[in-house]
Amino acid sequence: MLGAGVFLGLSALEFESLTGRWDHRRALSLLHQELFAQTLAKLGDPKLAASGAIAHIGHSTHLIVVNGVRFLTDPWFHDPAFGSMAHEHPLPARPEEITPLDAILITHDHPDHIDLDALSMLPDSATCIVATNELAQKAKNAGRKETHVLAPWETFSLRDVKVTAVPALHDIYEIGFVLQGAGTSVYFAGDTKLHPALPEIRERFAPQASILPVDGTRIRGGELHVMRPEHAVEAARILGSRVVMPSHAEGVLYDPLAKYVISDNIDGSGLIFRDLMKAALPTIRCELPMPGELVLI
Repeated sequence: MLGAGVFLGLSALEFESLTGRWDHRRALSLLHQELFAQTLAKLGDPKLAASGAIAHIGHSTHLIVVNGVRFLTDPWFHDPAFGSMAHEHPLPARPEEITPLDAILITHDHPDHIDLDALSMLPDSATCIVATNELAQKAKNAGRKETHVLAPWETFSLRDVKVTAVPALHDIYEIGFVLQGAGTSVYFAGDTKLHPALPEIRERFAPQASILPVDGTRIRGGELHVMRPEHAVEAARILGSRVVMPSHAEGVLYDPLAKYVISDNIDGSGLIFRDLMKAALPTIRCELPMPGELVLI
């Protein structure tokens, strides 16, 4: 009887954890905060901002600057996502500190890519560009004043930068984004697997920088949902970018049940990707920035 009570109690705690009842956020890192302060100072230089840059925030959240226009990708700041996933590294900033900000890009409706609490805290001035009408409604409910939905190959212009949605392939509907302005082109792939539109993305946009997912997410016994490091190397080969960065590589499953079920995520996938790139495509610059660190395009 006692054993059954313990089992029920532990099951109840497990359920509460998986529903996201508790906030497992870590304190901000002083090192990463200092890196981000340096990044913001550098981005204050109009010449540098015009030439194109990427600041890594964490996981799939990056601040991309093209022709002086600032885009934040797939915002995730608050743990846990899915009730079981936390950031591997402390973040460099709170959502309200990502300022100034011109646009928020959301590739798909997973909680490590659309953090509704963070969305409500990001600067009001930022336009929200999303994959579906349902995401647009969620963004509006979170207080976003301006939202736009893009289908693959549709474009939206923000000042002198063109935003194009491109195809992606995930376990739910998803798009990627290409940003073009002042001779700079950046591809953010979201959570995609390898897909047949990559050659067309190269042909249409010739992205100088590509941000590629690498952690190989899959449910135990199921199909692959996200590129593995070797797949991202192949994507880099196809795209021909001169700079690549890993993404979707810093989500840690701390709940034992979730870790058992989602068992094939690759630990250290960003490092593995960098090493494979050095061996297979040494002429392409592969960056692995710390949270808050700036990468120049």
